[in-house]
Amino acid sequence: MVEGEPRSLSNRVGAELETVGVLPVPDDQRIMRPFRMFVVWLMAASSATTPLVGQLLFDYGLTNFIIAGLIAWLIALVPAGLFSEMGRETPLSGLVVARRTYGWHGAFGFSALFTVVNLGWFGLNTAVGAVILATITNSSLLMWNIVVGGVQIILVLFGMKWLERFYRYTALLTVLCYGALFGYLAMNHDLVAPTQRIPMNWGSALTIILSFSILSWTYKLSTVSRFAVPVERTGGQRPSYFLAPSAGIMIALIGMGVMGLYSQAATGEWNVALLARDLQGWGVVAAVGVAIAVLHTNAMNLYPAMVDLLVALNTVREPRRWEQPVATVVLGVLGVLLAVVGILQNAEAFLEAGGNVIIPFTFVMLADWVWVQRRRTAASEFFRAPAGWRERWRLDAVLAAAVGVVISFVGQHFLPSFCYEIAPLSVVAGLISVLLFVVLAGGRIRAAASAPAVEAATVK
Repeated sequence: MVEGEPRSLSNRVGAELETVGVLPVPDDQRIMRPFRMFVVWLMAASSATTPLVGQLLFDYGLTNFIIAGLIAWLIALVPAGLFSEMGRETPLSGLVVARRTYGWHGAFGFSALFTVVNLGWFGLNTAVGAVILATITNSSLLMWNIVVGGVQIILVLFGMKWLERFYRYTALLTVLCYGALFGYLAMNHDLVAPTQRIPMNWGSALTIILSFSILSWTYKLSTVSRFAVPVERTGGQRPSYFLAPSAGIMIALIGMGVMGLYSQAATGEWNVALLARDLQGWGVVAAVGVAIAVLHTNAMNLYPAMVDLLVALNTVREPRRWEQPVATVVLGVLGVLLAVVGILQNAEAFLEAGGNVIIPFTFVMLADWVWVQRRRTAASEFFRAPAGWRERWRLDAVLAAAVGVVISFVGQHFLPSFCYEIAPLSVVAGLISVLLFVVLAGGRIRAAASAPAVEAATVK
């Protein structure tokens, strides 16, 4: 095309598709501020599925649910903040950084696994959105699975810049719609705070909340914060960037979980949006608005799934410009198929299994980032071909994480009861993984501590 000639619509649209893939985000795209990060994660966590946590913890009562939510926030505050700052320090997604922790082949394995986990989340949320719309309109569930999934695929094709804008402008709509539905619930049903029905198992409650929300998102935080203002342009670390993602996630989780609790108590249905099937006029509009507004939530499952897949592919070949859009479409279609075949029926087991793997992985990776890499590895180092077997497999980290995963699944059979009845077992497993990693990687940690400080260089 001749320079200066007006671009066609297709050229303009093509130019807006995000194609950065797994490469470092260019400096001119790193402009996101704390409030926008907060809104992104507030909306990402405000899923049509989020009130389900109210049903899962219903028998523990409202007060215990809120207390458990605040404790879970406190537990995850530091890991979430470190991952948020990681993306500002080195503009890469978490699983690219994991190459230095687990080795190239170790990171490949986790990338492939988390692609599947995020794809499962995408299918789960697509199914919930489709159920809401099919119920309201009394029409085909299959059709709405395709429509909901298709809209989300389009959103993710345009990448983080447009996703952040979409979240910003739909945030108020989401709040108003759920507020209208809760108002209808209050006016037409007896709102009685659910009380405790069974003995409180804090370990189980905290595990469900952490797996449902903040620790299942934690390693993805740098996938967003790599688009945030770099630390060198803010004069170092800032509490606002550190806290914004966890605040957004946990405010959404606690608020929508409370709605789910009240809805379950008043109507026997946790999904407050399904009240629209009994409403006329404004109620239907409100419920449809909710379904549309939460479409963007699922984009933050498809987007990381796509990035994780690209990290796995980059292990065996060089990044290619158009692989990000292609991967988005392929994974989106697969996610819709998961929704159609009924992933919603296995939601609780899926959430628990995902957290059992993600939390030990996350804790070991953070230990390596803080104590071995000293938060200063140059971005180019994550793309340098591994020099030998040890750079392909970091057995100290792989073994430590593997032990944590095993403990997460079966630790209740041999650990003291405190580790699963009071504390969340997956977090206990993660801490054991960190201790084991410190022992196994002691030499590397000591060497890193005595090495002179070197500023991390980003790839332009």
